[in-house]
Amino acid sequence: IQYLAVDRFYPEWDVWTQYVADVFSQFLVLDALKSSHPIEVPIGHPSEIDGIFDTISYAKGSSVIRMLHDYIGDDAFRKGLHNYLKDYSYKNTVTLNLWSHLAKASGKPLIEVMSSWTLQMGYPLVTVYEEQQSNKTRVIKLTQQRFIADGSSDDDNLQWTIPITIFTKSNPKSIAKEILMDKPEITITLENISEDDWIKLNYNSIGLYRVKYEPKTLARLNEPIANKILSPQDRLMIQDDVAALCNAGHQSFVDYLKLLLSYKDEDNFTVWKSIASTIGNLSSLLEYTDYFDQFKKYRLNLCSSIQNRIGWDATTNENPLVAMLRPIILTLMGKSGDQAIIDEAKNRFQQHINGNLIDPNIRPAVYVVVSHYGDENTQEELQKLYKTADINEEKVRLLTAMGQSLNPASIEKTLQFVFEGDNVRMQDAYIGFAGCASSRVGRDIVWKFLQKNWTKLVERFGESSVFLIYFVESCLSNFADEKLVSEIEPFFHSANTSTVTLAVKQVIETIQMRSNVLKRDSKAIEEYLSQQ
Repeated sequence: IQYLAVDRFYPEWDVWTQYVADVFSQFLVLDALKSSHPIEVPIGHPSEIDGIFDTISYAKGSSVIRMLHDYIGDDAFRKGLHNYLKDYSYKNTVTLNLWSHLAKASGKPLIEVMSSWTLQMGYPLVTVYEEQQSNKTRVIKLTQQRFIADGSSDDDNLQWTIPITIFTKSNPKSIAKEILMDKPEITITLENISEDDWIKLNYNSIGLYRVKYEPKTLARLNEPIANKILSPQDRLMIQDDVAALCNAGHQSFVDYLKLLLSYKDEDNFTVWKSIASTIGNLSSLLEYTDYFDQFKKYRLNLCSSIQNRIGWDATTNENPLVAMLRPIILTLMGKSGDQAIIDEAKNRFQQHINGNLIDPNIRPAVYVVVSHYGDENTQEELQKLYKTADINEEKVRLLTAMGQSLNPASIEKTLQFVFEGDNVRMQDAYIGFAGCASSRVGRDIVWKFLQKNWTKLVERFGESSVFLIYFVESCLSNFADEKLVSEIEPFFHSANTSTVTLAVKQVIETIQMRSNVLKRDSKAIEEYLSQQ
């Protein structure tokens, strides 16, 4: 609801694209795990509450409401919600009552539609098959199955009632076909579609499903991506879906790397934020190969065009979203080894220390790059800045950067700085912890630290603290060796900390998935990168 209000008053803020990146795409990651849970779930013990009220409950719950609002329309949504709040003011209520009021206001079968989204875990993968026929007619067959992150089949054969939208090249700003998919397979006929015309499902990426296209269908989308004919939400989710499909083994990561070149001239902050996140995840995987340097060259090629356009310094009357994009690109370029970026970051950092303060908008990039390539003296300077910073936003920037060093000794010292004494507030400790675990060398150090200090962390933060979940997720999620599971499982079984039980299951599943990606795609990725 808050996004509806902001979009109404400040449409130039592009909040729905930010929503897709920050909320929608984030729950899709966790809800694809076998260890996920429905939005509505019974609680067996009070200690389970913090573990259940998580990204699924909030982000998926929010996304379901967004899809519902789009499906029934703004007027019916307002009317139904008004009547619901009026009828149940100062009373207890249940989910079914909300669906009933919205169904009455809209005249649509919401109880049947919504139960599949709140009472069962996961979400569907809709696969698109096309057949071009004569007279500019195209027959589209859609199938649905549960999308599972590791690519395994769904033993429960879950099905959803899915509001499907389709739009096409001939009219890219409006929906050509809208249909409720309530079967495992449906067929749709589109008229006036030329053989080379593109089609896309899920207008503005509102529906809670991923889409898999045939290679020819996906290839046709390169042009509206590159020319920005598609909305930022749709450009964002096309690459996000393909990355998820690659992780699950439905496609090769070579397909993703090829698709991503269509985004070289992308200028939307939020789309780049999503790309940077996926590139970061892939980088943390390819760190475990001997061709990681080739991948860094690919990253430089991908980012060079936008970096040249936005540079280091803000221009007069610059769009605030460009100011937010700049540090993302500078960080990517710097960590990919662009020497000019590295040198400039070091120069500006030195000026900053000497009193010529850096623009706050690019400080995150400068701090990360100098930390990444710096020595122990650099870490000491960052710590001094942290101690003297008078606003928490600046402290967070510095804390995020400190552990992102390639120097093991610097990572060790950062962990000491974060957890020994009172340098860092308890609620900020996980930020420094995550920074230390952002590299291959740091991950091993942080895992050893976690094992050695787990009892102390539980005592310090409390056995039911959500921060314990953050420590588990940030430390373990980016490993890629299945052998580590044999360390993780017995350690946390022995620790017997119920708050992190679900988080441990999820990181184990993630590690196994990442290990399978390397086994499956590593050789093909290496061959592709060697040809670039």
